[in-house]
Amino acid sequence: MPPRKASQPPAFSAEDIASAWRDAQAVWDVAVQLSPPEALAARGAEHWGGEDPLAYIDLGRRQVVVNFELLAEIGAKGSLTAVLAHEIGHHVRHPHTLGLAAQLELLEKRLIPGLREPLGNLFFDLLINEHVGKTRAGELAAVYSGFVARPGADPPGPLFWMYLAVYEELWGLAPETLVPRGSARTMEERYPGCRAEARMFAQTFWSLPDVYLQYVYFASTFMRYLPDPGKEGGPIPLGRDLPSPDVDDYGGAIYGSPQVERALEEARARGWLEEGTEVAPAADPLTAIGSVVSGRPGKEQKEFRQTLVSRHYKRLVDRHLIAIPATAPPPDPLIPTTHSEWDLGDDIRRIDWTASVLRSGALAPVRPLARDLEPEPPAPGTAGAVAVEIYLDTSGSMPNPETALNAMTLAAQILSASAIRRGGKVRAVVYSMDAVVSDWMYDEEKARRALLLYAGGGTRFPFATLARLARERADVIRVIISDGDFLANLQEKGAREHLYTGVSAARRFVVMLALNPSWKPQVDQAIGERAGRLPQLRVVYVPALDQFAAMAADLARALFGG
Repeated sequence: MPPRKASQPPAFSAEDIASAWRDAQAVWDVAVQLSPPEALAARGAEHWGGEDPLAYIDLGRRQVVVNFELLAEIGAKGSLTAVLAHEIGHHVRHPHTLGLAAQLELLEKRLIPGLREPLGNLFFDLLINEHVGKTRAGELAAVYSGFVARPGADPPGPLFWMYLAVYEELWGLAPETLVPRGSARTMEERYPGCRAEARMFAQTFWSLPDVYLQYVYFASTFMRYLPDPGKEGGPIPLGRDLPSPDVDDYGGAIYGSPQVERALEEARARGWLEEGTEVAPAADPLTAIGSVVSGRPGKEQKEFRQTLVSRHYKRLVDRHLIAIPATAPPPDPLIPTTHSEWDLGDDIRRIDWTASVLRSGALAPVRPLARDLEPEPPAPGTAGAVAVEIYLDTSGSMPNPETALNAMTLAAQILSASAIRRGGKVRAVVYSMDAVVSDWMYDEEKARRALLLYAGGGTRFPFATLARLARERADVIRVIISDGDFLANLQEKGAREHLYTGVSAARRFVVMLALNPSWKPQVDQAIGERAGRLPQLRVVYVPALDQFAAMAADLARALFGG
């Protein structure tokens, strides 16, 4: 849309906006904690572009934003109150929480796999517009018909056509009041009975008692009109104004809801789901996480996935550990680390502006440097400051912990969390064919993420690394978590000598192996007498993968108390 010339009067006066804002709040009988809309006409061209919604709420500023010029352009100046009431409806009523929106998004992925453009915003718009339309149906109708008749606008696709037809039936409008004139015949040829279906939907949808049931009915009706990939058409007015759920919202939704399952069962009983229509079963949490992040940009997708996966493993860890306070609060991060390049999408709080300006001068905003802070190590000999070094096998014999539950990863996290909650610190040595050695970690979340690393290749235990770290520090509890491949690794040249060094220089040395106790003779032989007779060494046999977590919790209590 071309920018408005400075000589043009504003589309709405301050008095018009203030009056519409008061009337919009009266529609819901609420006084909302939002700033009233501002006249953003001067920023219109740079802010709105061609794909922005007609209106939305900027949650960061708690500010209602309206494209006043566009509202006037489509001939709907008299609809400002209805548009504002629509936005207030998202804030105070639908969705009740963004956690609900996240649940319905996962339900939608089960009903309509592969859908590129989620339908949740349209669904909540239906609920809002029914309420607003009780007193201001004409104003909402003017918005939709104005968009359809806008010069240069593409004709509504089947989905938008059906959506408008539902409003025609709901508000008692004559057919083709909102949809283009002459379009009904074409739609009936492509989708026989579409007008009757719109009428039935308007009579049924708002009478359903449960939002989950409403959503299944909505999706089962509108999936027939979904566009072909690549032919989604232009934006639907007021159809992209719903804030996206965040990590916290999805963090609860990935565990499913019995209300969703009940809604699906009732939908089958009512015949809404056609015979032969397969609804994907409820996904396990890690699979649900993959579904949630699949459409996000690369770097954002990685961070979103890691955060959700980490929270899921924390939930599993907490099932096996009694929540106890740490012996001391976690040390504050005070010591700066080395600089690194800051990338778009990183936490802006990591930027070291002083160093960035010293290096790049005026180009500092383009090439900022990042620096993290880490805690100062406690003084040697601090009481209770146990140090735990965990060697975690991430070879291909176990699944990627981000996509399926990895029992050995969970065991490592249980040990890590238990040590840190008791005021200790943890170092992770995650290996497959190569090893990744972390710094000493005092933060449970940081340690959990370090232990989520995965290689998926062959298995080669880092014996030389074990010996080197043992020579650096002896007052350490060392734990190896692996399977039968560890026995084969012990046949390598020098492996037993390195193992002896690691065991002899440890406070305790535990080897957790996914093996039946009947393997004890082979394990004793592989370890050798020299290391085997050291009092620090203990071998824990885990006969089944589903026992790893419970046995790790028992081991944590034995090693760290509690």
